[in-house]
Amino acid sequence: QSEHPYFLPDQLDVFSWSIPFLAEKVISLMANILKQTADDVDEDDASTAVSEVASAKDKMVKFGKIKTKIKTFARMQKMFSTLKNESEMLLKIKGMSPDGKIPRGLLLEGRPAIKDSFKEFSRAAELDKVNERLPIKKK
Repeated sequence: QSEHPYFLPDQLDVFSWSIPFLAEKVISLMANILKQTADDVDEDDASTAVSEVASAKDKMVKFGKIKTKIKTFARMQKMFSTLKNESEMLLKIKGMSPDGKIPRGLLLEGRPAIKDSFKEFSRAAELDKVNERLPIKKK
């Protein structure tokens, strides 16, 4: 049998490699749908707020919930975009961390925070080289 003609970065399988791309597209689709819904709710609020004060409160609560959902999807979209664009550096950070996980909140902070985190991990690894060397054999 011959070898596979295509190789993905870091020997990843196609599903692990494509998940960030797929997730980003799904999140952007959901964000667009929610934005359309928010625009419709906003127009309804403007036309009925004067005549129905009680129902306006309910609609504002509904609008607030939709707004919260939009913000959540925007944060998720940013996380997946960062994950897609900075996957190599994130894999290095993940490999350097003691628990094998990306530090909490790093994806939301974006590229500068990822670079700073990588520098911190690299510096810590460099300082720890003394502790990781082989012991000297006594004869």
